[in-house]
Amino acid sequence: MKKDFVKNSIALLAVIMMLAALSACGSGSNTSKLDSSSVEIKKDGSVVSTIIEDFTESYYNVDELKEMTENEVNSFIVSKGEGAAELKSVDTNDGKVKLIIEFSSTDNYEEFNAETLKYETVTDAVLAGQLDVNTLVDKDGNAIDPDKAAVLSDQHVVITKSAGIIAAPYKIKYFAGKAKPVDKYMADFSENIDGEIACIVLEK
Repeated sequence: MKKDFVKNSIALLAVIMMLAALSACGSGSNTSKLDSSSVEIKKDGSVVSTIIEDFTESYYNVDELKEMTENEVNSFIVSKGEGAAELKSVDTNDGKVKLIIEFSSTDNYEEFNAETLKYETVTDAVLAGQLDVNTLVDKDGNAIDPDKAAVLSDQHVVITKSAGIIAAPYKIKYFAGKAKPVDKYMADFSENIDGEIACIVLEK
């Protein structure tokens, strides 16, 4: 499933409804308060993906969008096993659609959305070539002290190439790439538009 699945689904629904009309007449932080899309990683490694998009045209049909999403999720569950993903809700409000899907792991999130999302120890990230601890900065943009960089091995890191808000299960200590602090538990990756790796290192 592509990462812009909702946008593509809405576009597809628009075409379907338009053709029908023509023929008829001729997490951590509380991400539930956000008004933009977000990804929340929980302490057990599960992921809650919240997608919020404009949904204003009269020919958009939320029931059809829900059915299409359910079919995608069910197909994924058949492929990956029970509990791999679950569609939690599809709602509309104030001209926007809010779609929430929960995944049992970042691996399942990655495969379903064709996006990079890692939640692992700093050691694993370094060994995989995904992180250089010497590039880390604190919330004020100050470079990490080399002595502190040397003792991060057991801490956890969230790594992504995506743009948007990510909520972490523990306080955020350091940043790399274009990740910016929102609060103690949330980071904004919205400037990560070139698909470069960005990350946050947590206090656990």
